[in-house]
Amino acid sequence: MNEENNNMTEAIRQLSICNACRYCEGYCAVWDAMEFKAVLNEGYVYHLANLCHDCRDCFSACPYNEPVHEFKLNIPKALGQVRVDTYTANVRPKFLKFALEKPVLVTTTSSIIAVTVAILYASLLFGLNKFSTLPVTTIIPDAFFKPVTIILYLYTVVIWSVEGGSYWSKINEKAHINVYGLIKGIYDAIFHTNFRGGGTGCKVPGKNNRYFRLTVHSLVMSGFIIALVSIAFYPDIYGYAGTAYLLGSIAISLGTAGLIYIHLIEEKGSRSQKQSAMDYPFTILLFLTGITGVIIPISIGTSWFNWNFLIHDALIMVVFLLAPFSKFIHPIFRFISLIKYNSDTKNLIQ
Repeated sequence: MNEENNNMTEAIRQLSICNACRYCEGYCAVWDAMEFKAVLNEGYVYHLANLCHDCRDCFSACPYNEPVHEFKLNIPKALGQVRVDTYTANVRPKFLKFALEKPVLVTTTSSIIAVTVAILYASLLFGLNKFSTLPVTTIIPDAFFKPVTIILYLYTVVIWSVEGGSYWSKINEKAHINVYGLIKGIYDAIFHTNFRGGGTGCKVPGKNNRYFRLTVHSLVMSGFIIALVSIAFYPDIYGYAGTAYLLGSIAISLGTAGLIYIHLIEEKGSRSQKQSAMDYPFTILLFLTGITGVIIPISIGTSWFNWNFLIHDALIMVVFLLAPFSKFIHPIFRFISLIKYNSDTKNLIQ
């Protein structure tokens, strides 16, 4: 039996015990969704794994947790293992699943190559001495920047859509999406409903924390969206668009710094280390893009402005190139599961 089968078998074992207990009822959507199925199958466990927001309230509350109790329950860890398996099972094209299996190597290598190519581009085309004195629009013309940006956006959206379609085919069980499910899914994703642990908050990075993880995750998401929209106004990097981009970069920097802090101090036993290993390198990459984005307005007029801008753009390109083969698959699968859960809820009520 391979590792994926072991992970699925263990998740079904633990969830079956939980389904009889119901002690964590109301903590998040996972516990309500679990009640919809008397017998859990592989597709539905995939759905539950991505519906889980890893707040770990259930681990803190469970009286049957490992290593003390013979049931050895650790739902966040079990679902985290399956969640990573759903990414590798649905990544497209399939041969690129190695990027998910070797995240440190792929993220580091891609970043080094991108920055090296950017430096070579500047050196060979403009010369090292002259490069820092040129207007940024000469180095990266608007006629080049916008088409490349659009292509990158489309590339990411298309692959995400294919991967999302593959994931949906495994979990839908002939379910029907309704308008309520779609709207409520969007609401839950934007407002991080399931990070609230049914009102008790998220027990990450420690049991006394409530909304720290929700806050930093929200900063990353909102900052990324703001930066994504404002960069479309390039070459306006000084006016309102530039100010918005700075704010977005600050939000990304603070949010990712918070996530890295969580990674360093959190209780390791309650989380899938496979998930953690995948999250960490991509979070650091996002942190670097945020910091270099913050430096852009600070460095205007200096000799290193162009270098920072070029390196920042190189790192952003890596973020988009790796998005479908990294931690950044999770928003798509989680969003699909939120829509399914809310649609299933509405269909059962009707």
